Amino acid sequence: MLDHRYETLAILAKTQSYTKTANQLFITQPAVSQQIAGLETELNLELVHKVGNKIELTATGMELVQYVTRIAVESHQVLERLAQQRSGLSVTIGSTLSLSHFLLPDLIIQLTEQRSKIQTVIGNTAEILEGLRSGQIQFGIVEGNFDKTEFDAIQIRSEPFVGVTYATNPILENNQLSVADCLIQPLLIREKGSGTRAIFASWLATQNYQIADFQQQIELSNPATIIECLKRRMGISFMYKSLVKPNLVTGELRTLSMRDFKVSHPINLIYLKDSYFAPAYQKIAQQLKKPLGEGSLH
Repeated sequence: MLDHRYETLAILAKTQSYTKTANQLFITQPAVSQQIAGLETELNLELVHKVGNKIELTATGMELVQYVTRIAVESHQVLERLAQQRSGLSVTIGSTLSLSHFLLPDLIIQLTEQRSKIQTVIGNTAEILEGLRSGQIQFGIVEGNFDKTEFDAIQIRSEPFVGVTYATNPILENNQLSVADCLIQPLLIREKGSGTRAIFASWLATQNYQIADFQQQIELSNPATIIECLKRRMGISFMYKSLVKPNLVTGELRTLSMRDFKVSHPINLIYLKDSYFAPAYQKIAQQLKKPLGEGSLH
């Protein structure tokens, strides 16, 4: 639906090569150069410049590519929505691993009344953001940080973040723990790109520490695996309280009494900025804020 020259510019942004762009589009290299030059002349903007023997998009060029990509994704989704009016609406939603355990089920239940097909994509925050950019998912629920110039968001709730360990860990005898007291404990931590990891790293920085200061760091990509390791008397971890609520109730896990550790973090429903579907996403977010059973989506 967009001028083909914008598609050429978007591919050039990824390849940073006129030759590779031409190969992907099955056209000649001079044709690529001509399209970009014509676009720059028409818009009266510099979109590409040379850096040594390489080419790079200017800041203006990159901003234009982001905008064009959003338009292309939204156009495809609008056409899909129109086609689905006959066969029933479908939706693909993204969720971080942590939220998939305690918030995603509520979201799915809320959506079942008006969606005949629901698909989910589970990943860390970085992966969910990339899924939104590519159009793989329509909206997502994340706890990590994101670029507010690229995405719009609605806060669903603020979730307590706690330190946790197994019930018989001797470290629990200290009810005024400092970070230094914890450094000898194996730290069970999520992978890079995870919102949970970013939250803990940000708090550590306020205490002049970093994850690398722990004597032993064990990276695990699934919070369920982290919880199982804790239950088997291995180390400490930091995560959303909702993830370990059942384990705290049974007493098999306990929270760490950390000094100056009062952390909560917003959980957001996010989507592409200025989305055509923003009213629908806002309605979903409002329903998700309610305890299950108070209302349904119509």
